[in-house]
Amino acid sequence: MKLLNIAARLLFLFFVCLAGMGLHAQPRAEQGDSTLLREVSINGQRSRISYRPDRQRIDASQVLTASGGTALDVLRAVPGVTIDADGSLSFRGSQEFLVYVDGKLSPLTGTEALQMIGAASIKDIEILTTPSAKYRTEGDVGIVNIVTRRSETDGWDVAVNGTASTWRTLSLDAKANYRTGHHNIYIGGQGSDIRNKSRFEQEKRTLAEGMTVTSYADGTRFRHFRTFIGQGGYEFTNARHRLSIDLQGGRTVNPRGGDMKYSTQTVLPFSHSSSAISDSHDRYKLTKYLFQAAIDYTWKLNERGDEVSLSNRFRYDRFSEEYTESNMFDQYGARQEGTRGYETEHHWDCDGAFAYKLHYRPSGLLELGYQYTTYSEHGDYRICYWDLPQQTFLWQDDLYAPFYYRRQTHSPYVQVSDRFGPFLFDAGLRIDNLKDDMDLPTITSRHRCYTEFYPSAHLSYTTDKAGTFTLGYSRRTNRPGIWKLEPYITYEDYHTRIIGNPDLRSEYIHSVELSWRKTLGTTQLAATAFARRRTGVVDYIRRAYDAGVTLDSIINAGSEWREGLELQAVGKPTKWWQITLGGTLSLYNYRASYEGCTSAHGTTGTAGCINNFRLAKHTALQFDGHFVGPQHLSQGRESAYVYFDIAARQSLLRDKLQLGLVWHDIFHTARYHSLRTSALLSSETWVRPTFPCIAFTVSYRFRQPSAKAKEGAISKEAEFVGKDF
Repeated sequence: MKLLNIAARLLFLFFVCLAGMGLHAQPRAEQGDSTLLREVSINGQRSRISYRPDRQRIDASQVLTASGGTALDVLRAVPGVTIDADGSLSFRGSQEFLVYVDGKLSPLTGTEALQMIGAASIKDIEILTTPSAKYRTEGDVGIVNIVTRRSETDGWDVAVNGTASTWRTLSLDAKANYRTGHHNIYIGGQGSDIRNKSRFEQEKRTLAEGMTVTSYADGTRFRHFRTFIGQGGYEFTNARHRLSIDLQGGRTVNPRGGDMKYSTQTVLPFSHSSSAISDSHDRYKLTKYLFQAAIDYTWKLNERGDEVSLSNRFRYDRFSEEYTESNMFDQYGARQEGTRGYETEHHWDCDGAFAYKLHYRPSGLLELGYQYTTYSEHGDYRICYWDLPQQTFLWQDDLYAPFYYRRQTHSPYVQVSDRFGPFLFDAGLRIDNLKDDMDLPTITSRHRCYTEFYPSAHLSYTTDKAGTFTLGYSRRTNRPGIWKLEPYITYEDYHTRIIGNPDLRSEYIHSVELSWRKTLGTTQLAATAFARRRTGVVDYIRRAYDAGVTLDSIINAGSEWREGLELQAVGKPTKWWQITLGGTLSLYNYRASYEGCTSAHGTTGTAGCINNFRLAKHTALQFDGHFVGPQHLSQGRESAYVYFDIAARQSLLRDKLQLGLVWHDIFHTARYHSLRTSALLSSETWVRPTFPCIAFTVSYRFRQPSAKAKEGAISKEAEFVGKDF
């Protein structure tokens, strides 16, 4: 409580100082922004979230609570987005999405890709929830494209951002860009150590081998995400040709683990119960050394705008190692159990595309294209166990498992779009031909070849009085990667083990959306009704494996219907206060098709209230409140919770220097509680993040424009148009 009072006073003094500096800041001329011509604006400010026919766009500069964070923190402002206790992002109940950076596939995937990019270097984030057929089909909730800040005028542009927090999170990124005439060269890099630490409690009851074992765990769990990535590239642009070359390379390290005190009670048939106290220490670390190269070329054929484009992306992980460790000691410090698991991997993948665009009439566009992907990975897995009589670790030769995996996809597609008066539409069809091969010589093999069809369509209608209506549909899939197919046991900790499934099938998703957007004076309103049908839902199922030990198996658990409504209103009650109200309400109907899973239906939702205050010309304050409703699991549910964030930002030196301070979960109310049950198992978990989490960030951007105006500059309106590489 004392720490809370001290931190609150420091935060108050910081806001007062910021306001004082802002009141004495020198005025500067306002610069125009051509993006306002295509986005709804409120009193000259860009809206936090703007909408297009097939996407929504989040302006990162308007999310103060993301200061010192990553793309993950920017997305917290989106209705339907939740972050779990491990820091993983879910959107509309799913964690399956593709991540692009400036229209190019990220070298990392999912939440890891979002954590790689600092919020200070992000201009916008686009979310495509019903992507067109010209995009890749993986990811049931669509595509997240991160648009980074880039130079738009001739001369030098240098940006440096640094962050530190009370969780000992540290990050630094820098980028230098030089543009002259038709040429642009850039180089940069980023390093970060993002930390997450939580109080962890779990009560688990298992019935196996005639024994009932009840264990209570109490301790801490941690998760880090460390990246060191360098990037450089070259761009050439003129009236007819566009060429870009981008190179990235570096290392990522993702350690996590826990330190637990276990109290265990065992009940045997026709016998007295016994109890024991033990200490458990588990560790996990995934290390990757990666390199990625991407090239994109577009040739404008005529003044009508017809064009041909070629693209290719190549990524190579020259070394990747996944290490797991579990340790169990008795109350006197003597080791009783232990494991050491090593999985080494080498992997490469390559994506390429050819596209032809034909403007068959001024408003009509026909797109024909072909895309291919090839993914290959090989490695081996081995494990050793602690031998109690010999007091040493012994290798298990029968658990040595070399593996080889390769997936190839060939995808032709066609898409047409046009406008007729107030109506705008597009429709497309994509055909995926896949070859899927996995070979584990000591265990099993899997070989599949098949063809699938993925249609998409969008229709938009706009009038001045009624606003804009958009209807969209797409079919998508979630294909399991090698890490979900490997049929050998790995250890999360000694009491929790995980196994893959070589017979796992893909999920298939049908998504439909109907949205409406309207601006009334200074208020922007948006509503989206969505429905998503998932078949072959992939989930981890927990079951009793041994006395006091559970095994998480990944399976196709069933099917799910989810229908929901997203609402958002952005208003400006006063000149210095802008408020954003948003939320989701969804109905789910889950039908289990696997023993141990439970069919369920119910209601869940999220709600948020985001307040932006302009304390002075260059001083801003933001206060957020968020509610996350209960979530359904295949074997149980997660409880609802609320949390509050507060942030401030001060601009100095004519906006060249920005200082930011963010306090996450200021009332310490973000608590994660889940319950899993089956006939032979009951597992209840409580997770509470370490308190407090206060982050301070410094951003500096230096521009030195050249005397000569640039010819053929890349437009500020350049955006993600679906080059899938």
